[in-house]
Amino acid sequence: MVRRFISKHSFLFLFIIFALAISSCSNNVPELGNSRLSVVFDYNSLDELPKARLSVFVESVSNPRRFDTITVSSNQNEYVWQASDLILAADADKTYCGVTNFVMPANQKIPSGEYTILFRQADDEQTEIKRILSYDKSLYETKGSDVPQVMKKFYSSRMLTIYDESKKIIYYGPRTSELLDARGIWNNYREAAEFQESWINQSGTIICNLPVEKVEPGN
Repeated sequence: MVRRFISKHSFLFLFIIFALAISSCSNNVPELGNSRLSVVFDYNSLDELPKARLSVFVESVSNPRRFDTITVSSNQNEYVWQASDLILAADADKTYCGVTNFVMPANQKIPSGEYTILFRQADDEQTEIKRILSYDKSLYETKGSDVPQVMKKFYSSRMLTIYDESKKIIYYGPRTSELLDARGIWNNYREAAEFQESWINQSGTIICNLPVEKVEPGN
């Protein structure tokens, strides 16, 4: 039996790999380029286990504003997700479209294996692609405090996101020696209010978001 889960994207996360922007071109049939499936592990505490969600982004060669819905199917487990509130994002000269928070039922893990991704426009024109997702499910049992040690095995990057009071991203990049603690962050970004460390594996299929922290340079 096919199960369907409808989810809305998170404006806070905004898929930090990309900067928000939109480019446009015109075409009747949706044209897609490179795609990425990522399992995102979110931590509320360093002592707790994470909550997982599936992020799906596809490079849009045609105008992404034409896209109406995205349907993602796990070909191994017959799970189906569908969403119409799509995120538009850009990285350099490429435009992406997708969703960041498809979730599984309680106590179920996001399946590995082949997925079918279907983009449909308002005029019912559609394009379908297939992709393979492979990741280490041991992260479901990994506490936040153990993430750095575990993710280093996957040749991961240690990244940092800094937010201002309005939750706007004012920095996203490597966690350098100047940005190791709240004092260093405040010294470099006086408008900073919160920050979050993330670990991303080499292929981008695993993202671990550690708890959001307040910028309190006096502590």
